[in-house]
Amino acid sequence: MNMALDSVMWEMAKKTPEIAVLRFYTWKPSGVSLGANQKPEALVNIEFCRKNNIPIVARVTGGSAIFHDREITYSFSSVNDEEIFVGPLTSYEKICGALSQGLKKLGIDAQWRGQSKGKEPSLTDRDCFSLSSRHDLVIDGRKIIGSAQRKDRISFLQHGSLLVDIKKELWEKIFLQKPDFTKIVSLSELLQEPIDLRHIVSVLVRGFEDFFQTEFEMFEFSAKDIETAIKMERNFLLI
Repeated sequence: MNMALDSVMWEMAKKTPEIAVLRFYTWKPSGVSLGANQKPEALVNIEFCRKNNIPIVARVTGGSAIFHDREITYSFSSVNDEEIFVGPLTSYEKICGALSQGLKKLGIDAQWRGQSKGKEPSLTDRDCFSLSSRHDLVIDGRKIIGSAQRKDRISFLQHGSLLVDIKKELWEKIFLQKPDFTKIVSLSELLQEPIDLRHIVSVLVRGFEDFFQTEFEMFEFSAKDIETAIKMERNFLLI
């Protein structure tokens, strides 16, 4: 349902070009999302996921496989405003800047990686967090937020994952290639204290407001939005 709701949100931004839409959410049950052109059999232990009620879904964006478990997913959609998002990479850079601003309020100094190493994420058999992409937010080279985007002629949708904690044994059973945990860091490791997800989200929202010098208003999906998402949901479900 989350991927369908993100698509509904993207359409909302297209129809109301004067606003940008920001969403934070978690997954229940925990699930795996793949980049738009990835095949589950190339990255994920399908049988293990089936037996353990871990759905595998496709994203409309690129990037590589993410296990959405102890994490917070963000999504952001807007029109291609030439004054705010100048050039193809500016939207990535500014959204990551807003996320970084929020993390600073937690005492975490995350940097935009700004360069890629190796193949593009969608062309590999490694999980997202084991890869190095220019769009990552990192702390001493270790990824804490991975992001992906899809853009059309008038608008874009970007979403990504902020790691709260890592169940290493579970990750190793889900992904066919063993994750490289030396490249990954989580909020739990950095903060060394119990994590209040609602507090983290509120801090991230303030980071966006400070960075873009605006104020976001709360909204809820309408009954029609939910109905549309339910109809679309099957389009994203792979396993």
